[in-house]
Amino acid sequence: MKSLIYKIYDKLTFNQIKYLKEFIELDKLAGPELLQYQLDKITECCKSHGIEIGSWDDFLGLPITTKEDLPDKKPKTKKYKKHETSGSTGEPRKIYVPEETWYRKDAIFSRSWIKMGRKRGWVFRLIAGEPSYAFYDWWRNVKPMNYRNVGQKHVDWVVKNKPYLIHGPGGSIRQLCELIIEAGREDILKDIKIHWCSESSSGHKERLEPMVKEFHEQYGLAEMATVAATDGHGNLKIVGEKCFVEILDDEGKKVEDGHEGYIVVTDFNNDITPIVRYKSGDRGKTKLHENGYYVLYDIIGRGIDYYNGPEVKRAIGWWVVSPISHTLGHLIDQWRVEIHPKRHELILHFKGTAESNDPDFGKYGAWVKENLGLSTKIVKSEEELDYSIYWKNKLVKVVIDE
Repeated sequence: MKSLIYKIYDKLTFNQIKYLKEFIELDKLAGPELLQYQLDKITECCKSHGIEIGSWDDFLGLPITTKEDLPDKKPKTKKYKKHETSGSTGEPRKIYVPEETWYRKDAIFSRSWIKMGRKRGWVFRLIAGEPSYAFYDWWRNVKPMNYRNVGQKHVDWVVKNKPYLIHGPGGSIRQLCELIIEAGREDILKDIKIHWCSESSSGHKERLEPMVKEFHEQYGLAEMATVAATDGHGNLKIVGEKCFVEILDDEGKKVEDGHEGYIVVTDFNNDITPIVRYKSGDRGKTKLHENGYYVLYDIIGRGIDYYNGPEVKRAIGWWVVSPISHTLGHLIDQWRVEIHPKRHELILHFKGTAESNDPDFGKYGAWVKENLGLSTKIVKSEEELDYSIYWKNKLVKVVIDE
């Protein structure tokens, strides 16, 4: 009878009990035991993609892949979910993942909340779209709200209920916190922990960390939902039970711990889209923590500035990226944006075969005028991708000191 009740309960909570228990146990793996687990999973995953390996030497001899190598094939039988890359380095690519990947990701979120000290306190969770799993969220004391329309109702709920933590994509957390501050309720933030996900915290952490109780991060890619998660002590622990991470130089060679290189990931749970030795656009460093696990740090990612001054119709944030990626991806190989509020101007720097007078750029300029109230300047860039220059980690940069 207990077994039947457990199965029903597990179904109603979307298998979270099963996956959460699994990841709590897997979190204990370290050293040779973890390496063997990873090799077994990688071997099995590679086989599903028609790649035969039998050792670490075989695996590390495989070529480095990029998004150009990703096949755009929907699975015919297996249940899957689809999402896209951001398009910051060109046209967005579709990624297909097994349906259970989303359950795994959510279980790791839950595990992270436990590491942050949460027991049954409220989690205020910012999500894309409207909530779909009312019973599950009620059962675990989670209040989900749509981050696409962050506004007064979000502020009111947080002020009234004072959640243990706020979780969600970083840009939406920044926007929510700024609205709380504008409402004169900055005082409640000192008792709230932040779980910042999905994008670079550069510039945002410096702003929010002094105001909140604790600031924790989770790092992932569109191609690999969770690469590193909080260890509960301010570090990003690589989720080695879910993926294999390498830090490589420009020639594809491994760098020493503490040295910067490209973040290369292998998702050994994705048997639909081959994320095998996949080179992301981000860079970072790894080191062995004193507790025996590897942490990822000094990540150089696609940073997004936040701005909501009187010169713009709505807040500048991560959502600015989407219109560029999905309407201009066919023209652009790489891009960055500078916004100059005092000049009421947005400058789109791009690399690609198109010319700056292409009519589609004009359509984008009209969108910017309508939604942001800014004029648009299109610049075909000759800049070299030099990681010593500032825009290395600023996809959207707001220039206000003019």
